Amino acid sequence: MTTEKDIQNTDDYQYNEEYDEKLMDHDYDGIKELDNPAPAWIMALFYVSIAIAVFYGAYYFWFGQGPNQIEEYAAENLAYTEKYKNVQSTKDIKLLTDEASIAEGASIYNEMACATCHGVNGEGNAVGPNLTDNFWKNGCSFEQVFTLVKDGKAATAMTAYKTKMSENKIQKVTSYILVKLKNSNPANAKDAEGDECK
Repeated sequence: MTTEKDIQNTDDYQYNEEYDEKLMDHDYDGIKELDNPAPAWIMALFYVSIAIAVFYGAYYFWFGQGPNQIEEYAAENLAYTEKYKNVQSTKDIKLLTDEASIAEGASIYNEMACATCHGVNGEGNAVGPNLTDNFWKNGCSFEQVFTLVKDGKAATAMTAYKTKMSENKIQKVTSYILVKLKNSNPANAKDAEGDECK
């Protein structure tokens, strides 16, 4: 069995003073251990993490200065309620039939480029369905059409408009579609799709 002393006596052995100085007395089955501490930057991170943990524990638990999970949830719930307390339910938004609202709805239809997919008169094209007959693919009640315009429909060209215009504008353009376009049946209308409205 070759020992460290034998290695030191060979020509291949290069004496390493730093290695020998770090070699500890601890010896187990011929395996020795170096006294080689972790780098200073790792130790600094370790001590900083301990300091942060102590501060965190004191702030949130021992002195009770910070909110706990239940208090945070209550605060977020209150903020959410406050933010949306004035938002109307879809059930509270009704079909408008007055001329001013319908005219504004027509203006919104043009402004939001609805004609790109549904045609200038709602007749439909290769992209969007016909809005001028009595056959509708996604329901034909005011609530259904309003929700479709607001939330869009996944995997179709119908995008959600809730981030592009207010619910009041969605209400008016929906009213325009149902009051003026539906059942207007222009000459160049696209073939019927969907179910017949009852």
